[in-house]
Parts: sequence; C-alpha cells; structure tokens
Amino acid sequence: MKNIVVAVDFTESSNNAAHYAADMAAAIGAELHLVHVLDFRAIHPEVPVPDYLLDEVRDSGLNSLESLATELRSRTGQKISVITDLETGAVERRVKDFSWWKKPFVVVRGASRGEIAEIGRLPFPLLIIPPDAAFRQLRNIVIACDEEEINNGVPVPMEFLRELRDVFHAHFDVLHVATKHQVSATPSFSEWRATLMDQFPELHFVSAATVEEGIHDYLNHHTVDWLIVFPKKKGLFDFHKSFSRQIVLHCPVPVTIV
Repeated sequence: MKNIVVAVDFTESSNNAAHYAADMAAAIGAELHLVHVLDFRAIHPEVPVPDYLLDEVRDSGLNSLESLATELRSRTGQKISVITDLETGAVERRVKDFSWWKKPFVVVRGASRGEIAEIGRLPFPLLIIPPDAAFRQLRNIVIACDEEEINNGVPVPMEFLRELRDVFHAHFDVLHVATKHQVSATPSFSEWRATLMDQFPELHFVSAATVEEGIHDYLNHHTVDWLIVFPKKKGLFDFHKSFSRQIVLHCPVPVTIV
C-alpha cells in the first residue's frame, strides 16, 4: 500500500492540502499519515518554556490532529486509514526523518509562504497544494524545464513518473519558456527523449517576458493537473535561474518538486 504524508500546521492552507491528500488517498487506495511538528524554539526562542505550557501545547496539537483525522475519514466515507503523529524539534529535520521512515509516494504541503519556508530538500517528491485546489484525477502533467535541462538532460525520477502513469493513466508534456534573450535558441529534445524512454512526452516552447508569465499563460490555455519542477540539489528553492519561489507560491495548480 502506498503512503501519503501530509505535514500539517492547521492553517487554512494546510487543511486544504490535507483535504486534497485525503481525496487522492481514497482514489489510489493509499494510507494517509498526518504529521504535526512542534518546534518549541519558535514559540519562545530565548526563554525556557514551563513544563505545564509544553504539556498544553502538546495536548492541543494531539487534539487538533485527531480532529482533522476524524474530518478526513468522514470526508472520504471511511475509505482511508488516517494515522496521526506528533513530533517535536526542527520542522525540516523532523519531516525529513518522518518521510524516510514512511517512504511515501508523495509528501504534501500547503502553498503558503510560511509552510513551505520550513521545509528543505526532501528525499521524496514534495507536492505543494494551492489554497483553493481540489483533487481531480490526474490526466495531464506538465514537466517544466529550462534550456540547460533540455540540452543536457536531468535526473528524472523514472520510477515516480511510471507510478503516475500507471496509477492515474497520466499524459506528460514538457514545457520550456524562452524569455526574450533565449527566443533565438532552439534546444534539442533528443536527450529528453532518451531519458524519458517510454514516456515520450510532447515538447512545448512558449515565448514570454518572464518564466513566471510564460508558465501562467500556458496554464491558462491548457488543462493541467500537476506541474513538475526540478530544483538543484542544495535546497528546495535552489532552482536553475529560470525558476523562482514565486512560481511555486503562486501557481494555480499543484506543484510537484522532485
């Protein structure tokens, strides 16, 4: 059985991400794991926190987790198993450790600046859900890449792409946005075809003033269920220079970072 991990902090954006994850879990028969991390350093970074206050915060976190789990079970007609976990420590480290333990299909997070700022590079695909997004069967998935990635190829997680294809019968397209100084360039697609092998996605070139503008224009004129992007190895938002945090924060469709 597949696992889906949702890092929650009970904000509106986080709760919507949990709703999305629950609906997806019900669609593919996955087990849902809600993890909430208490970072007491963020509460009072310089002042020791009394034990009674720590207990109150833990109890509140546990109650909120169970309340959300009950809501998600009801939302899916009791079709999914929802397991809760309360961790303490640095959010990035605890979510990463929890992910290694559960080895999830995806880790799900809300698309608010505060939520995703806490999460560093994860060992599993990270799915960031816009505030108003609702789950629907994945049919069209767009892989956004820059000129360097098209020409040289990237370490595409073939196993993950095959899972998406097999579970959702999804179709893949590759999108490259050429800004003004790149319009004359025509990157080769041969490396991508060799890398993606049996996926054989279509390649779309879009010219725009900025990458963000090009992506949003493409999404406005095409039905897209997920956008996949590839960061560099150093950190979550160390994208190639063509991409930025703004694409992830303001994308109208879920963004998968692999």
